[in-house]
Amino acid sequence: MSIACRNIIKELWTGVTKDPNEKKKKLPGCSNASLVRDRYLEYRVKDKVNHPPARKNLHSAMCDAIHSCVMVYEKAFDRHKSTIEEPSISGEFQTLGRLIIGLGGENVLETGITLNPVYGTPYIPGSALKGLTAHYCDRVWGVGGKKPEFQKGGKYHKDIFGTSEDSGHFTFHDAWITPGSLARSLVPDVMTPHHGDYYSKKQDANGGWIPPTDFDDPNPITFVSVSGIFLVSVSCDDPSEIGREYTKIVFGLLSEALEHWGIGGKTSSGYGRLKRENAPVPGMGGQGDKVMAPAIPGAPANQPRYTGGSIIRVTRQEDPRGRDRLYFVADDGIGGFIRSDRLACLHVGEQTQLKIKSILTPPSYVFEDPDQPPPQNEGKKR
Repeated sequence: MSIACRNIIKELWTGVTKDPNEKKKKLPGCSNASLVRDRYLEYRVKDKVNHPPARKNLHSAMCDAIHSCVMVYEKAFDRHKSTIEEPSISGEFQTLGRLIIGLGGENVLETGITLNPVYGTPYIPGSALKGLTAHYCDRVWGVGGKKPEFQKGGKYHKDIFGTSEDSGHFTFHDAWITPGSLARSLVPDVMTPHHGDYYSKKQDANGGWIPPTDFDDPNPITFVSVSGIFLVSVSCDDPSEIGREYTKIVFGLLSEALEHWGIGGKTSSGYGRLKRENAPVPGMGGQGDKVMAPAIPGAPANQPRYTGGSIIRVTRQEDPRGRDRLYFVADDGIGGFIRSDRLACLHVGEQTQLKIKSILTPPSYVFEDPDQPPPQNEGKKR
């Protein structure tokens, strides 16, 4: 960017405080968060003194811009819904914590975020939804469920997601955020890598890798994440009743993938999970099911959303330590181990209900089987 353009941009930023030590500024009149992010950074990234506060001001201006486009976006959102062809199924999905799409995308900052270039609003690209669902179908329904037709290259997998010769019969539409949750959808966030030299594979004077140590300096990096409700839609090119039935199956597959695996960046830290609003959970309320505990509202990402003693729905996943033990993950992204002969028959991707016995630090659950009676000598002195 030329010096003349940089000087004009600096004049647009106005101070909002008389304290000379506080560099908080505003960008009046902005209404497109995508344009603000790409064109209105006040100082260059290489300016180590002025860039950190300018970065925070830019994120704040992006959040302000979202508030200014709600009225225009409402009409655009209605047009988007009208373009979804039949047969189709749509549903509103609430983020369970935070969501970040495009974190590593090309950007003027170190961290990126996927925004609609026209309205500057958060959305989930349909290609990302299709890729997530295809991988989940292969690993959970196919390999985990031992159903070859759902594995990559299988009949159902090819019909749904296509091949290099055929694009498949289903369209995964871009998921737009709903107007009602737009105003506060962008949220300032931070991540703090502690071992920068180790992550970047920096070498020492002897040519060896620099190992991580307790003496490394943390490096807080600010970014913007998303919280809100998204309209997710899937449609089929077959208008017959068979096409409608298959659309239900594909939409259910996508719903499972969003809830249990999550989408976007930092999913291993609890980001990216979405759950369908007002959707019945299989097995809840039926005969023999326990009463499910409600989640703690507003709990931050990567933190437990349930308390000890709660009975919750969990999904079996691979043992992260490779020891083939029973490992289950809740919908808040927190997992835990359990010893149970009764549950050993469950495959990866299958669900059940477990009781939280205790919560450990760093965050992890210790589960117990609510259907397994306690030992008769429990609580007695030996």
